[in-house]
Amino acid sequence: MRQTEISASAFELEKWIDDYSKNLLDRACYLLSDKEDAKDVVQEVFLSAYKNKDSFQEKSSPLTWLMGILHHKIADIYKKRYNGKPQPFSFETFFDKHGEWIEPDVADPWEEDELSVSALLDNDGFNDIFNQCLERLPRRWLIVVNKCYLQEQKAAEICCELNLSLTNYWKLLQRSRLQLRKCIDVHFFKL
Repeated sequence: MRQTEISASAFELEKWIDDYSKNLLDRACYLLSDKEDAKDVVQEVFLSAYKNKDSFQEKSSPLTWLMGILHHKIADIYKKRYNGKPQPFSFETFFDKHGEWIEPDVADPWEEDELSVSALLDNDGFNDIFNQCLERLPRRWLIVVNKCYLQEQKAAEICCELNLSLTNYWKLLQRSRLQLRKCIDVHFFKL
């Protein structure tokens, strides 16, 4: 490649970085829920775009092409996270040898006089504690909870997007609910 071709493509890449970094970073933050990971993946997008600049045929806008690269990079991240070594699961974590809950208060219902859904939703203190408890969930659990309950996506869609088995999906939701309940019990109801 001649010097003028290199400098022209480097200039174009600099322009793309200036023009499209914010859009790519915003999308990556939304999809990954972590700003540092988002910054890393956006850098990888520009490196990949530079290495594969000859494949850009200008049939779409540069932003569309870069977004396509971004989505492939993020899909690779999720595949690595969820397709790694299977996580061991044992019922002994939750049940004793007789099939009883190890922590009996996990299955105990909240007192009716303490719990009124509409009262809780109007309680700023409860909402603050609930949001703090959500943030304490492991990152991959939080992604599944957000997609299921906040974005109201269907189980099959979430499993396909995150490459999860249906069993693993339900297991992650159950573990999340148990951890949220315990956190809310400790930080709100038992104050």
